[in-house]
Amino acid sequence: MKPELSIVIAYHQEGQAFIEEAITQIKETIDIDNYEIIVVDDASKPPMQRVEGVKVLRQKKNLGVGQALRRGIWEAQSENVWFQGSDIRFIPNGWASKMLKEINAHPKALSAATCIGINKDDMDIASRRNRSRRNGANIIFFHDHITHPKKPANYRNILEAQWLPVLRDATQESREIPCILGAAYGAKKEWMQYIDIWWGHRSWGTLEPYCSLSSWLMGGSCRTVPSVEIGHIFKAAGVHGTPFHHLMYNKMLVATLLFDEYHAQRLIQFLGTNPQVNAGKQMFDDEKKEILKKRAEYEKKIVYDVESYVKKWNIDFRQG
Repeated sequence: MKPELSIVIAYHQEGQAFIEEAITQIKETIDIDNYEIIVVDDASKPPMQRVEGVKVLRQKKNLGVGQALRRGIWEAQSENVWFQGSDIRFIPNGWASKMLKEINAHPKALSAATCIGINKDDMDIASRRNRSRRNGANIIFFHDHITHPKKPANYRNILEAQWLPVLRDATQESREIPCILGAAYGAKKEWMQYIDIWWGHRSWGTLEPYCSLSSWLMGGSCRTVPSVEIGHIFKAAGVHGTPFHHLMYNKMLVATLLFDEYHAQRLIQFLGTNPQVNAGKQMFDDEKKEILKKRAEYEKKIVYDVESYVKKWNIDFRQG
């Protein structure tokens, strides 16, 4: 019998004790019986050791969290998938059955759990709830000193996720949002395969804007689920070691795949020129033939253009 829910976890260098804590909390708090846990080890050194009751898939080379999750999603046995980083922690609040209900109610959506920020000095999800509770994000298309005044005048970035204001009402009903964020999500496997989640992505960065825009523009949506609360350990320093030019490449990739040429070029040109951007552009140019081939495939699926998306969410799409 196929599992009712597949739980896919991306793992890279966080340490055996760290991933085992995540797995243990899943097993201790999950409120359904028929499930599987898949951990994709993204070429960690040393490799992740086997854990009882867990399927461990190992990448031959470090491809990044997006590709790790993508592999786990494709190999999931269930039609319903919960996918996350290894830095998610749990409390017994019915998170699995609630997310299953959400996935089945909205089969063409990516649904984000409510993110409670925790850290190594305060891991108590309940006590942190009123201080660090987040439900999804917006997407900043043109990000500079205007949208981020603390940055220098020459700062340029695009397609950045930014937390939405904290929900103040008491409703526990799910709702649409521009962009998922928070590192723990649920969706139908079939929908994620249809939107081809994270195709071509490198390393880390721009993951949520990428998959969120794919879902929206291909006729689906993104949602936040207030009743599903998880803890997300925010680290002082990341372990991914992402080269900056990979971040630039990812942004160029997303713009080209999902937007028409006019809007894509506006975004890419906004990045300007510097050694990092130029290196990302070179990487992009090296893959451009395959990217444009994939773009032609996506054109048959895209039903909701960027202008409609921007208007729906009242997003600033300016030429800065």
